Amino acid sequence: MADGGASTMILLVTSLLISGAASVVLLESWGDVAQANGKNNRGKVADAETDVSFSGDRGDTLLDTSGANQEITLYFQNTGIRPLDKSSFTIFVDGVSSSVVGAATLYPANGVWATDYVLEVTVSDSSFNYLDNDLATVTIIVQSTVSDGVQGTDSETAEVRLSV
Repeated sequence: MADGGASTMILLVTSLLISGAASVVLLESWGDVAQANGKNNRGKVADAETDVSFSGDRGDTLLDTSGANQEITLYFQNTGIRPLDKSSFTIFVDGVSSSVVGAATLYPANGVWATDYVLEVTVSDSSFNYLDNDLATVTIIVQSTVSDGVQGTDSETAEVRLSV
């Protein structure tokens, strides 16, 4: 009987050790899931707080045809809560990713594309072949600055009438 009790005790202790190790693995996994869920929620909040809109007169958008490539001057306003990254945006004109000509100008010029601030951007592409009063579909994709380890994104699309 003594041998049977000792082997039962060894099996009991072994099973308790294995159960304890399994619970540690499960708790660590649960912590990772909770952490990922928290980061995902912060990302959703960042996206909700990131917003950009067209500014200026979309019915009278400047088209410069004087150079080798046509240039279009556009204005975008930060209408969200988070500051936008003025060096990390993409503009498409009629589906063509357009190059920024020169430096973008921020109004007011304090260096941060904060809420209600306007960014002036001139874009160009060798494929532009527009005439006065042509319509073009413009899309901008922006990112907010990094805050709390996350970045929000937003995009805006609108049709503009080009004016020489």
